[in-house]
Amino acid sequence: MFSKYSIGLIILGSLLLMLNRLISGYSEPLALIGFLLLFAAAGTVFIALLKREPGQLKVWSLSVFFVILFVITWAEPFEILRMMTWLKNI
Repeated sequence: MFSKYSIGLIILGSLLLMLNRLISGYSEPLALIGFLLLFAAAGTVFIALLKREPGQLKVWSLSVFFVILFVITWAEPFEILRMMTWLKNI
């Protein structure tokens, strides 16, 4: 159950981050929501691991989470720094 939630949150977070990249201006709230959804997905993956859910979906969710974070930091290395600066200035 938590594995399915994590896949859904990963998809939503990734879509929001891609939408943020496609729009003409940079939207900090959209990027923040995307990152928060990705980290919520990581939390649900770890809950699924702790509850020992059957199946391999939890392993796939965890690996997809780390691959997406790797791609984000590889393609946009200063994205997280921009987000932290924006949150500091609020």
